[in-house]
Amino acid sequence: MVEGVADSSIVTAEEILNYAEEEFEKALKTKDMLLYRNALDKAFLSIIVAVNFYINRKLGITPKSHSERRSLLRKIDREDLRALYEGIYNPEEAKYAITLVKRMLEELKKS
Repeated sequence: MVEGVADSSIVTAEEILNYAEEEFEKALKTKDMLLYRNALDKAFLSIIVAVNFYINRKLGITPKSHSERRSLLRKIDREDLRALYEGIYNPEEAKYAITLVKRMLEELKKS
């Protein structure tokens, strides 16, 4: 992956996560379940973009599916980066997951 493209991938992941956080806070205030779900979907997408960036940086491959992504993460001994996502309404768990995504993005930018 070309350096500028890699940088834009991680920036894109951060932007998506920022949108997710904004929607999440609004969803909690308005008790809008659809907005809540959209916020978590964006957080999940942020993880996917960031992990694809990381895999491409390490292996020169961009995964084409969740299955391939899991397999490649296992190959490089980073299954801890696997996106765990449950569509259950639990604001505390969702807030914690968003915090983990932020940490992961910071880690991946440094690696």
